Amino acid sequence: MARTYLNLTLIAVLIITAKSCKPRQNAQPSNYPYKVEKIDSLNNYYIIYISNSDKTYQVVSKKTKSNCNMIKVNQRYPLFMFEPLIRENDYIPKDRPTNYLDFVPNKVKLDDSTVIIREKGMDNIYRTNNLTGLCYKNLSPIIK
Repeated sequence: MARTYLNLTLIAVLIITAKSCKPRQNAQPSNYPYKVEKIDSLNNYYIIYISNSDKTYQVVSKKTKSNCNMIKVNQRYPLFMFEPLIRENDYIPKDRPTNYLDFVPNKVKLDDSTVIIREKGMDNIYRTNNLTGLCYKNLSPIIK
């Protein structure tokens, strides 16, 4: 009886150990803060929506063709360095009238045929050095 109990315990430990050693299905770290929500296209540009815990960024990237680490919707990434394309200080008069934000445009002209409009709920339109087309470049080693 004691031997049967010992054998059952040993088999249970082996099964639990085997299950816990199973390789991970998702190699992408879930603690990466940035998630690609949506990718749209307009003329020669991609419009990529990237979110982190508290904000969604509307990012513009010029289309290019290359073999690379392409970003994908619902994937997470460790770092994006965003640069706003609409700089309020370039538009707001020095005397700051009451409605000074009325002077700030809601669109950016990228070329003769492409104008990107800031979507409702977005604070700006951005670009990032982490993207060339849809190719992701991890710039974190440069920052360290």
